Amino acid sequence: MITITMKQVIDFRNNEEFLTRANLPLKGAYKINKIRKALEKEGDFYSTKFQEIINTYAKKDENGELIFSEDGEQIIIQDDKIEECNQALVELQELKIEVDNYNLTIDDLGEDLKCTPDELEALMPFLS
Repeated sequence: MITITMKQVIDFRNNEEFLTRANLPLKGAYKINKIRKALEKEGDFYSTKFQEIINTYAKKDENGELIFSEDGEQIIIQDDKIEECNQALVELQELKIEVDNYNLTIDDLGEDLKCTPDELEALMPFLS
């Protein structure tokens, strides 16, 4: 087992698309698939808790709908709840979980895999 944070789960999930497009050796593809499946449940938990936090601290209109910024990209948080909201989000991201260690190595990924530093960073907790 390895201990990782929810932030590392989300980083992996946000950067895993390059792995689904890659033509990995069978052993590497198998290990990546096992990691993806193990993190799926944790990612779903994160999404649920994230939504609960937002629903608790966001400004809402008279119909109870979330209020967004003018550009429509950010949810507006209640002025007197910004600090509490930020703290709740930090606690969620820092939550430690244990997942099986599949002993993924650089060799498992093959010589032809190309990735960005961010994509590699998302893999780092799972590389041994």
